[in-house]
Amino acid sequence: MSRHLAQRWLHRARPGWASRALGRAVAAGGRLLAARPEGAPPAPTVVVGGLAFGGAGRTPIVAHLAARAAAAGATVAIVGHGYGGRAVAAPRRVERPEAGRDGDEAAWLRRVLPSGVSVWVGADRGAVVGAAAAAGAERIFVDGGLFDGGCPRSTTVAVVDAAAGRRVAPAGPLRLPLDLLDRADVVWLHRVDAPGARPLDGARVESVLRPRCLVAPSGASLPAAWLSGRRVRALSAIGRPSAFEATLRSLGAELAPGLRRADHHRFGSRELARLPTDLPWITTAKDAERLRGFPAYVLHVEVEVVAGAALVEVLAGVRR
Repeated sequence: MSRHLAQRWLHRARPGWASRALGRAVAAGGRLLAARPEGAPPAPTVVVGGLAFGGAGRTPIVAHLAARAAAAGATVAIVGHGYGGRAVAAPRRVERPEAGRDGDEAAWLRRVLPSGVSVWVGADRGAVVGAAAAAGAERIFVDGGLFDGGCPRSTTVAVVDAAAGRRVAPAGPLRLPLDLLDRADVVWLHRVDAPGARPLDGARVESVLRPRCLVAPSGASLPAAWLSGRRVRALSAIGRPSAFEATLRSLGAELAPGLRRADHHRFGSRELARLPTDLPWITTAKDAERLRGFPAYVLHVEVEVVAGAALVEVLAGVRR
């Protein structure tokens, strides 16, 4: 619960003067400490990361790029840290996805992407990139590690949530200041249609999340419009639960009190057993990886690029 409260606190609308002053000090230190990656990667490698403490929509963007590259015929790998899973000393390929072992993001990527896209996890991103290349990957996408000095890359993509705050912690959700975006090759502004979204100078790609379908506990696929006019409860443990809830409202759902937990929270069986069953529970695809056995409806979304499509094709290796 304390992690959830801290996460919500970072997204507050009006930080105090002390938080703003401390945030400026943290930003100054971040400019000095942010590593500049060095060395050439063993295969074309695109690092997709963000400045914020979670919730920027980075992983769906990685999935979008990887799927596009694979559709064009490339042998593709995704490299992740495996956050939330059991720590691994050596690079490991994800074969049978399990959130408790691989992390929820890696498990979700393995489940939704075609078999031609391999998913790898490990604490040392540079070593994992090397392992993926040695296994035959022709194009590699790294989920996270924007300024990880140990992870070589061909291109750096910085993802910014258009509706999130732009102050450095503890005044806002950023771990590094926005001016460090100058070190990225591409700035990608995501969720540009969300409530409170703001433009960002220098953004070369803009995208939104489009609801694709809803999967019922029975496994049946339903149109997202099934939510229209229904009273439901939202269940999530992501960086910005409010963004997920705004999506449900945009689909016409009426939200009853639900459950929010901190990003990557591991739901316990007793915790879930206490939840009321009078209304349908709706959750995200990432959360569903940690809710095996709980009868929730899962909302699946996909990234739609609304500006900079030609550049996205270049990032995916489809065109030069």
